[in-house]
Amino acid sequence: MPSLNFNLSSVFYLIPIYFLIVAPLLRQFFPSDPGLSAPGDIRDAAYYAPEEDGEEDTSLQLNAEVLSLDDGETVVCELGSDTYRTHIFSYNPLVVYIEGFLSASEADHLVNVSLPNYHPSPLYSSQNKTSDTTKRLSDRSLLPRDSVVRCIESRARAFQGWKPHLYIERMWAQRYNVSGHYTHHYDWVGTARDRGGDRLSTFMVYLKADCKGGGTNFPRMRRPRDNRWCEFLDCEQQEGREGVTFKPIKGNAVFWENLRADGSGYPESWHAAFPVEEGEKVGLNIWSWYQPPRGRW
Repeated sequence: MPSLNFNLSSVFYLIPIYFLIVAPLLRQFFPSDPGLSAPGDIRDAAYYAPEEDGEEDTSLQLNAEVLSLDDGETVVCELGSDTYRTHIFSYNPLVVYIEGFLSASEADHLVNVSLPNYHPSPLYSSQNKTSDTTKRLSDRSLLPRDSVVRCIESRARAFQGWKPHLYIERMWAQRYNVSGHYTHHYDWVGTARDRGGDRLSTFMVYLKADCKGGGTNFPRMRRPRDNRWCEFLDCEQQEGREGVTFKPIKGNAVFWENLRADGSGYPESWHAAFPVEEGEKVGLNIWSWYQPPRGRW
């Protein structure tokens, strides 16, 4: 019996020795293939340079009416137009708050060019457009791809690391007058595997915020403890409203990723535009469509 106790004690002593000394040495002399140990990320397949040259599959079905595709036009952006500040709100999913994503002049320009093109915002269901003002009450305007819009498209791509096969959708301004709102919804539609693509990410940018209310609410996210976030968040949230609500602040933006590494959507990205109580709010939707060549998923 004493011999058995001695053997058990020896095992307990050897365990920390293995993890602290032996295992690190083994990893140095016999490194494992990171591709075998790490979970695959759908976005990494095309991001890193290939180790061997190979023919690229470019069999993509891209709709130029929906996506802002490269048409060969060169745009020179204003010097210093991308001098914004970022604050990481969440890592999983990635949510970043961006101060000064647009300059005041850029925001004003987009508001002005949107004015002639507004019409009621629709709801989408199985690719059909419907109207239900109890769920969505706003007007939207498709923005022309002038030099300012093209610079913002470029800024949105650069913010995400110039990922291959990521396309900025045509931009829409969204105007919310008193009572204007959009009930909780996802920006992704769960078609990553079936259709080969989906909305990887969203920027919610505030172009005009002369209003009371109208915050962007995420009921499945938690407010950070640090009260410095109250500069951007509604920290006096009304009773019955869960999660976090970002205040509309002109020029600022909220960026979040919609899709997990396997192409499924984050349930935490469930969000809404709360009703405008007074004044007017104009937002800018920047959606990034990710559609890699066939066979990458």
